[in-house]
Amino acid sequence: EGTYYAEIKYRQGKYRTPSGKIELYSETLAENGYDPIPRHIEPTRSPLSTPELYKKYPVILTTGARIPEYTHSQFRQVSSMQKRAPEPLAEIHPDTAKKYGVSDGDMMSVETVKGKVDFKTRTTEALLPGVVSIPHGWAKANANLLTELDHRDPVTGYTEMKALLCRVGKA
Repeated sequence: EGTYYAEIKYRQGKYRTPSGKIELYSETLAENGYDPIPRHIEPTRSPLSTPELYKKYPVILTTGARIPEYTHSQFRQVSSMQKRAPEPLAEIHPDTAKKYGVSDGDMMSVETVKGKVDFKTRTTEALLPGVVSIPHGWAKANANLLTELDHRDPVTGYTEMKALLCRVGKA
């Protein structure tokens, strides 16, 4: 009785790695010429790697904030979900919002070297000061308009979307 789910393979003690175990040192990465141990790589554009650009774009932008009502860009046309989450919100720490003349509920522009998009603001202490977080999956307030394809992770090809430099202000 109840819902049937497939057996979880990792409970058998085997993982989809060459050794069948969790690998902190990846032989597969090493064999392909990559660093086999996870480590931090500073983003291409950051306060540390591009301090001059940081002077013009002094806020760190992270994209892809999850909205519980939606799965990526799905279910945007479901009226009950639209009532709960009718618009994309840029979240920002109250101190950062105040520093740039933005209040909770204001329209705020978020601008990177790639583009500029306006969002309604929600202030929250859940973010560090100096950081703004925007969701993905919205047509007009499209996070992809702010990201670049030029800078990619050398192993995965993933674009930098979690630590971009931006500036914010009242729209």
